[in-house]
Amino acid sequence: MNLKLGDLVRFVDEPIEGHITSIQANDIIGVTDETGFEIPVLRSKLTLVHGNMRTVEDDLDDLPVQANLPFVDKGIYIAVLGEQKDGLAKFYIVNETSFELLVSVSEVSGSKTTGVFANSVPKHDFAQFYTANFSTVGKWPTFQLQIIRHSRLIQTQTQPISKEFRVKPLDLIISKERVEMLNDKAWLYEIDKPEEDIGLDKLKSHFISHRPYKK
Repeated sequence: MNLKLGDLVRFVDEPIEGHITSIQANDIIGVTDETGFEIPVLRSKLTLVHGNMRTVEDDLDDLPVQANLPFVDKGIYIAVLGEQKDGLAKFYIVNETSFELLVSVSEVSGSKTTGVFANSVPKHDFAQFYTANFSTVGKWPTFQLQIIRHSRLIQTQTQPISKEFRVKPLDLIISKERVEMLNDKAWLYEIDKPEEDIGLDKLKSHFISHRPYKK
């Protein structure tokens, strides 16, 4: 069984579930449960718990109703949930749009990447893709996000989203925001926000307008 960091697993012999937060020597896997404590356990004593495996066909019955509602084309977020005192942080893709998202998340290490999540996230839904300990926030990875927006309704063409994302320790100083979909507060990061294009002409005009006047 292929296990990787962030996977949701269940103990074979005990009623315990948690996420993999470390892979150690001698087939030992570190599993962090909801209490925030990491439990070492043999790989053979774990079974993988599959997450949200819904497909586009699951939503076909909703199309006639959804077609009468306004189409939401913006609202893709990463939400980080958890309390620092509890030790466990959970990372979610939150999809507030009317698109179905095809999402791939990889962990960046130098010039190489390791996949940690690949799945679809239905419209107006969410999916957890990673778990980490607050005690190691300075070592949290940089993620490479690749997202394709898909709809069976006619829409303006969109380009795939490809960007790197990382939570910095100072980010956790700001206040959380309420996320109704998760029924909790979280640190929110907008992924589909248009990036401002400064442009060469604007850059030139800025420096020319600020150049000291000479007689």
